[in-house]
Amino acid sequence: MFRRRRIQSAADPPDHATLAVSRLQPVEDVYLLFLNRPPDDVPADDGGATVVPAASLHHPELPQPDAQRLFDRVARDPARHPGALVFLSDLTAELASVGSSWSQVGIDYEAVTDRLVALHHRGQVPALRLAELSELAVTLLASGPQTQIYVGAPDGGPPELLDPAIFQARREELRTMIRADLDRTVARGRH
Repeated sequence: MFRRRRIQSAADPPDHATLAVSRLQPVEDVYLLFLNRPPDDVPADDGGATVVPAASLHHPELPQPDAQRLFDRVARDPARHPGALVFLSDLTAELASVGSSWSQVGIDYEAVTDRLVALHHRGQVPALRLAELSELAVTLLASGPQTQIYVGAPDGGPPELLDPAIFQARREELRTMIRADLDRTVARGRH
């Protein structure tokens, strides 16, 4: 597999760490899922989550270079495969696993995702909107794969740590269900 080291350019903020190693060619058919934030404008958003094709991050009205850097994290990571549905929380966990953060890599993901939602509302970006998510679904989407989740004890006692294997299995079940909804939505759009 081809890998290259990313060299800091003059456009990069000098105090932001750049994490090297990316795929030369982006993986096709990769999607980004993020939880919606309450908007600052009216009408109020319904909450939930949004799924967009990674290629949407090339839209000219998105803040740059943040959107391009986010695209690289979603579609150029050596671990990605065609058809991947990447949770924003997965990306956050990937950064944390190497001792980094969004601010350290110079990406304001909130500005990018808020703008993606606005572009979708105007019909300029295709997206799958997930509304009325359960508290469990929000927790699974917002939590990285190594997060420790505590659940209320059935007898009303103190919260207990959810078995990490069960937590990961539930995250993957949710990812599979969302990917199936996405596939149906994309198939309907082609007809």
